[in-house]
Amino acid sequence: MNMKNFIFTFIFVSVCISTNAQWKQSDADASGMHNTVVRRKAIDTANLRIKYAWGATDITQDSTYLDCGQLLIGQRMTKYSSWFVEVADSERVQWAKMNPHAQSVPNGTWWMRGKKPGIWSEYQYSNIFIHGDTLNEWAVMPMGQEWPQRYEEKWRGQEWTLQEDTASFLGHQCQKAICRWRGRDYIAWFAPDIPISRGPWKFGGLPGLIMKIHDVDSLYVFEAVSIEKGNFPIWQYPKEEFMKSTRQKTWKLQQAFNLNYPKTAGRRRFNEDGTIGDLISKPHEYAPLELE
Repeated sequence: MNMKNFIFTFIFVSVCISTNAQWKQSDADASGMHNTVVRRKAIDTANLRIKYAWGATDITQDSTYLDCGQLLIGQRMTKYSSWFVEVADSERVQWAKMNPHAQSVPNGTWWMRGKKPGIWSEYQYSNIFIHGDTLNEWAVMPMGQEWPQRYEEKWRGQEWTLQEDTASFLGHQCQKAICRWRGRDYIAWFAPDIPISRGPWKFGGLPGLIMKIHDVDSLYVFEAVSIEKGNFPIWQYPKEEFMKSTRQKTWKLQQAFNLNYPKTAGRRRFNEDGTIGDLISKPHEYAPLELE
């Protein structure tokens, strides 16, 4: 291979890897459920909200994000969820109030933002509540799975090794830390001057707020884009509409939807004679954040 072809191949592969790392890996349709959203209730109030860009092509433009997550620091708990989804939920609640006789509420993807608003991802459609040493995940599944899941597990954060490197994020001097957790190696930057031992998604356990974290392959990158003070409700969907499960069962179901959405959702072909045929199978590449 000559040098010109080598350079072209290198650039092409690099672009492909970057593109794959910055896109939702699932092709599952976002759920149309949550007429239940109109019955959500506030279970706590947060006075601090940290927004995180997930998978941003341009950190200054939320239209290039896979999602904008939000970490809410409440009086009794913390919650990490999608700010994009919460905005869409609020629009749906408002729509329901203005249309009291409607039998259903429009699909939330009408109001969603980001790169691919109609596509489901477990990292966008899950709510992570942490209270003390207990983590609860409320996982909304994609279209075709009518029962969202919820489970509880022990949480103490990850076991980190502090490094001497420093960097600045949002004007805060941050320190580097590394860890290996559930099959992946991570690099985090935390702010010692913000004494909150939390970060995006399920990450935490450092002596300061995590401002940026990514796996060593940069498949998943979360970076803080704003820190806001105020009064922010911590919403919870109706508990009875979430099936009690375990982390392992929920994790396996999420993987199944990512790997072969139509088959997992039970979608079938229609035969020419009008009868229902075989399950549709459409395998899809997937690299989950948690490998074990």
